[in-house]
Amino acid sequence: MIWQTVLRLIKSWLWPLEVVRCKLAAMMKPVKELLILGCGYVGERLAQQCLQQGISVTATTRNAERATQLTSSGVKAVVAGCPSDLSDSLLASVDAIVDSIPLTRSEQGMSASQARWLPVIALKAARLKWAGYLSTTGVYGDANGNWVDEAYACHPTSTRGSQRLVAEQCWLTSGLPAEVFRIAGIYGPERNIFARLQAGDYKAVAWQPPHYSSRIHVDDIVAAVMAAMQKPRAGRIVNLADDEPLPHADYVTALAQLIGAPAPQLLSEDEGEAQLSAMALEFFRDNKRVSNQLLHAELLPQLKYPSFRDAVADLLC
Repeated sequence: MIWQTVLRLIKSWLWPLEVVRCKLAAMMKPVKELLILGCGYVGERLAQQCLQQGISVTATTRNAERATQLTSSGVKAVVAGCPSDLSDSLLASVDAIVDSIPLTRSEQGMSASQARWLPVIALKAARLKWAGYLSTTGVYGDANGNWVDEAYACHPTSTRGSQRLVAEQCWLTSGLPAEVFRIAGIYGPERNIFARLQAGDYKAVAWQPPHYSSRIHVDDIVAAVMAAMQKPRAGRIVNLADDEPLPHADYVTALAQLIGAPAPQLLSEDEGEAQLSAMALEFFRDNKRVSNQLLHAELLPQLKYPSFRDAVADLLC
């Protein structure tokens, strides 16, 4: 009787450890079923990389024509107006989610829809081992040209940045094993300003003092997300930016030289306010240099394109 009592006590002590061990073992298993919410430019390239590695990909879109295009590339496309409309069986079957849904636009402005639908899918994604939200470095706001890392306090200066921060918090407080990627200006094939520079009428503001901004190639975004899926850390926030922050005026001037395009017209701040759209100014009004030290330390020791200069030849092909 004494030994049976002792055995029961030992089992009661070991059981919680066994539960933890089983959960950790499940987290270590490779991702097999990925769901991409809002499969746009980055999502499509992520999907193709996953398919090449044997990961099954389901992607949502609001457009039937877009769904047909995704299906033809091997992706299981689902037309859905909102993630909460997805079937219970689909949500229960995936073990990873990437949220690439843009902000919702309405007469009231832009807003993060995650506040409405994320609590619903969080209850249904029983097998989920990892989730990633594709955010923006715009959440930091203006830093007067200083370096910003993931610990830098966020003071967004635009509605876009404020609402992206809301979406981040929705994921980080959802109870799901989620992490956030704060992405700098995205460029890559079919998404660059080569044609606009070659047209000869590109305009940029020569801010005084210079306003720094950062960029990253889509291939390096995909590589970082893939690495995070393989080495997950719930609650992690990672800046995705290349190694060369640069004032936008300097960037477009150097890029024009590299591709043999006419030099862009550099405007004063007053000229920029008068001639450029509010949206164009919004992206370059903030002044910050985005640190990618954590990206290098934990996910990508070396970028494929450390600078836009390294990508020009590939993009011209």
